Amino acid sequence: MSKSQAVASAQPRIYPTARAVLLFGAGPAELATRRFAVEGRRVQGLRFKRLTLLVSYVDQIAYAAEELERRRNDLDFLRAEARMHERIVERAGAHGAPVAPTRLLSAFAGPELLEEFASAHYARWCRALPRVGDKRELVVHAFAGPHAAPDRAPYLLRVTPFVTRTPRAWQPKCERRFTEHVHAIAGACSEAALATRRIVLPSRRGALYSAAYLVDEAGAERVRVALADHQTAGAALGITMYLEGPRPPFSFCA
Repeated sequence: MSKSQAVASAQPRIYPTARAVLLFGAGPAELATRRFAVEGRRVQGLRFKRLTLLVSYVDQIAYAAEELERRRNDLDFLRAEARMHERIVERAGAHGAPVAPTRLLSAFAGPELLEEFASAHYARWCRALPRVGDKRELVVHAFAGPHAAPDRAPYLLRVTPFVTRTPRAWQPKCERRFTEHVHAIAGACSEAALATRRIVLPSRRGALYSAAYLVDEAGAERVRVALADHQTAGAALGITMYLEGPRPPFSFCA
């Protein structure tokens, strides 16, 4: 048995009994020493082979699959969990360690199910972490006419579920006078980014374009400059632009 296999197989012996496990993300081995709390929820790094799993131990009944299914339309519960998930991933990566976030409410009834999931995703996490590294996520929204800023609902509920997983060019569904300008903005932002994901939000009045951009520090500044360069022309057309972020790369890992 290899050393990494021995580490992984030893983990079930240190899990607390009668507790479910919430998984928030995977990071490098040095995060295994991290311990912190967010809104009263204790989070710790759990070593898994060459990576660290960011986990919290929770009530088995409250986070059983049947109970989570029953509460999938409970907006207060979902908002609280999404807000906490976002803060935990942000906090874990605050000192420069890359974190590959997992999906909201990745809950496991016991250690065997967690390790089965971790084993299935281990290779993908190992590929993703060097790619995201110290990168962040920015989101650009374009609307026709005056439009309120994106609401304050958690990002994991408001944006992440609508991110497309395959590259797809923006297809204009708007007046022709907007098309050229939005294409120019999308092109300039994509050139500044390391990766782009289209966001197909539910129908919203005046929505023209939304996309997530994976950027390093220099790329983030280039996106800001690109939006500033197009601001005057966009305002003359009646286009309202919003920039969200930076955030952890939820759209490029989960």
